[in-house]
Amino acid sequence: MKTFIERLEKRELDIKNWLQQNNLEFFLAKADEILASLPKETIQAEFKEQMQIALEHCVKNEEIKSLDFQWYYGGDTVDDAYAYGFEESDDKAALSATDLGPNELSGIEIEIEQGSLVDQEFASLPVYHAIDAMVEKIIPLIEEYEENNELHWEAETVITDYFQIWNYKIASIVCEALKDDVSVQKLKARSPFLVTMTRHERWSVAMMLLS
Repeated sequence: MKTFIERLEKRELDIKNWLQQNNLEFFLAKADEILASLPKETIQAEFKEQMQIALEHCVKNEEIKSLDFQWYYGGDTVDDAYAYGFEESDDKAALSATDLGPNELSGIEIEIEQGSLVDQEFASLPVYHAIDAMVEKIIPLIEEYEENNELHWEAETVITDYFQIWNYKIASIVCEALKDDVSVQKLKARSPFLVTMTRHERWSVAMMLLS
């Protein structure tokens, strides 16, 4: 799990550097201001509660070998990231090298096939806190600058990923905090058991691997 968190932190740092190098410090500062205003402890508690519910559900359903939280983002406000259980897992999934944004940013998406769906929507992570704040408070600014041709064409993609990584990091921290939880210990017997998060029509991002 440490590797997954480090992977997220590396891309986050790459994004910060890219924004600075492309004279987009204003948007980085604005993004940090928005994220700092969110009730992080409350959100993290919500993530933890829902992650526990999902893991306990997986323990009860022995057919589930991997857990994925999926949500849809199409430029507007979002819903929760809902839990889906799949029949296959993979402890050797490689980076997909298909992450959106500039090539110089380190990757986080993994290429994985999880097999058939076993169960769905049995828990949900509140990813909307960060994404909706982005949509309401920074996307209009980006669009305004874009209309005046004053913005790098990949700026919105990069900033969107910055907010997504904030959610991913919370999920990873929660998974680390739950590593000694009874449900996690039981799922280790089903290893490899992979927990991921996936934006609609993208490859998954790993949160926790039990092996």
